[in-house]
Amino acid sequence: MTQVERVDVAIVGSGPGGAVMAYEAAKRGLRTLVLERGPHVESTGVHDDMQELRTIPRIYKDGGLFMTAEMDMFILQGTCVGGSSVLANMVMMRPTPAVFDTWRELGAGVTYNMLAPLFDEVERELNVETPAPNNVSKSSALFKSAAERIGLRPGYMSKALGDCDGCGYCNVACTVGTKKSALTTYLPWAREAGARVIAEADVERIEHRRGLAHALEVRVGRGREPVRVEAQQIVISAGAIGSSGLLLKSGIRKNVGSRLAFNAGAMVIGLFPFPVDGWDGDQMTVFLKGDRYVVEATHNPPMSMALTTPGWFAQHSALMKSGHRLGYAGVLVATEPVGRVVHSRAFGHEEVHFRLPPRDLATLQRGIRSVAEVLFEAGVEQVILPNHQLTTLHSAAECERVAHRVCDTRDFSLGSAHPQGGNPWSVDPDLGVVDDSFAVHGYDNLFVCDASVFPSGVGVNPIETILAVSKHAARRILARA
Repeated sequence: MTQVERVDVAIVGSGPGGAVMAYEAAKRGLRTLVLERGPHVESTGVHDDMQELRTIPRIYKDGGLFMTAEMDMFILQGTCVGGSSVLANMVMMRPTPAVFDTWRELGAGVTYNMLAPLFDEVERELNVETPAPNNVSKSSALFKSAAERIGLRPGYMSKALGDCDGCGYCNVACTVGTKKSALTTYLPWAREAGARVIAEADVERIEHRRGLAHALEVRVGRGREPVRVEAQQIVISAGAIGSSGLLLKSGIRKNVGSRLAFNAGAMVIGLFPFPVDGWDGDQMTVFLKGDRYVVEATHNPPMSMALTTPGWFAQHSALMKSGHRLGYAGVLVATEPVGRVVHSRAFGHEEVHFRLPPRDLATLQRGIRSVAEVLFEAGVEQVILPNHQLTTLHSAAECERVAHRVCDTRDFSLGSAHPQGGNPWSVDPDLGVVDDSFAVHGYDNLFVCDASVFPSGVGVNPIETILAVSKHAARRILARA
């Protein structure tokens, strides 16, 4: 027998967008239910090398193996209570006003000045700060000093990590529970106000007729028990890919899955002649903005480090044994919104089609060259490019060869943890999926509130923008409650 739940607001997804929506709805006294496909994973309090092996298959979409249909870019997303914020570094960056100028040209009714108070509000709520000096690793400090010496302007990231102890396991859930993810902030605040969160709840379909969304068909728990959720308002917050997938699966197709963009990136590695112990501190503290790209000095714990380090067999083994001498930096490019989410009838789930445009590849090449130049200034013996086959540079003079070495996405490791778009926000129903009230065009009570509404990529780590836009969206949505 199917269980029936009746609520005022049903939210699909518990990541940053859904968590903010739940908090705003619950504190207004609305009966609020959050449905999350993934499990609830608490902080473990343990720092050990098995943490990655145990956790990644549980909290990453497809165990961290989700890729584009073209099989040349991996996409990292969270599937757990708190969504991708649980495995994020909580880097808080505001886009430039020009991003919102572009959005307005595409039909979104927003300006930077409209969102600025909401950015301020997010930063206050999450106690955003720059990292403590003792959490900046030696490899990141060397990168920053070298960049400054050659005339660049690196900076320290603003982050929402709380009393971070620099364990370096941010991407496999905070081991000490200090990170200000949705799991530890907006969701508990929503629960305190009366909201409920159901984990391992797979929403299979939105039931809708004549412009009204009536219910959600849900399967809950390992036994996949059927539940029907009836709601006055239904908000889809399953992320840039998941939200499009659910709408498509429910027969809502106009413009859905379009204008998908990424912060797509590749990792560059420097081999120092001395130990730098990049893991000794916060994973990411130093960034550098370039022309249409961002560089983030970083490091990973052992398993992720092995996955991001090129080479095969003996070459790979040698690099891993030299891990205490390796410094890493990722180059992120804000891609054009040329990707698309489709629903695969053959496999029953969403697929992503995306090919890195030539202009974005050229930008990535510039970013990689800039990183190589900084690393040589920092004193590395060689720079290791992101190619699958081990490809190295041995002097700054060789940096001009980057464009000839990193030129085909099938030959180097390209990835993203920042998909954006898919259900673009525009008052023009021929371009957008949601209007200025974040209602799906043609529907009175079906809304979208997450990164999928971005008309284009924001060019920086998107989590702060997701939170601010979701606050804006929640107020528009709840005004119609």
